[in-house]
Amino acid sequence: MKHLLLGIALILSVSSAADEPKKTKDTKLFCVVSGDEIDKNNLNDQDYSKYKEGKVYFCCGGCKMDFDEDPKKFSTKANFQLVATKQYEQTACPVNSGSIHSEKAKKKLKKVTVNGMEVDLCCPGCLKKYTKSKDKFSLLFSDKAYEKGFDVASQQAKKPSGKTSKK
Repeated sequence: MKHLLLGIALILSVSSAADEPKKTKDTKLFCVVSGDEIDKNNLNDQDYSKYKEGKVYFCCGGCKMDFDEDPKKFSTKANFQLVATKQYEQTACPVNSGSIHSEKAKKKLKKVTVNGMEVDLCCPGCLKKYTKSKDKFSLLFSDKAYEKGFDVASQQAKKPSGKTSKK
């Protein structure tokens, strides 16, 4: 009987592990300049620029040059990419810098999804601002919002690397 239960548990764990690679949305990023897809699993082969305390990845050297010329122009998308690559993590509400980690805050917490990424908002008031916003992406990932709600991830999460293009 023990062997039968162990066998079933093994089969279930193998079949659930086999299902994991189907999450293709989780393995793709987009170039902040062109919007072309970048394979998140092959960042070592991608051009990148240092941005804030992380790296922003591009589909080609031309996009890297455009970004390097005027990073401010692409900052909202670059901020999003830093979180998508787990170089930065959410630490507070990006709308008003309210806590999202206390027990009291967790009861009021509202979750929204923007471009496939889940973002926590601290209260119904911030959710209302988000709902009314015509540019939800910028509301959550502009430089101003980024300062309020995101910070460098722990060192263990900072693994992506890549190649730099020569200027």
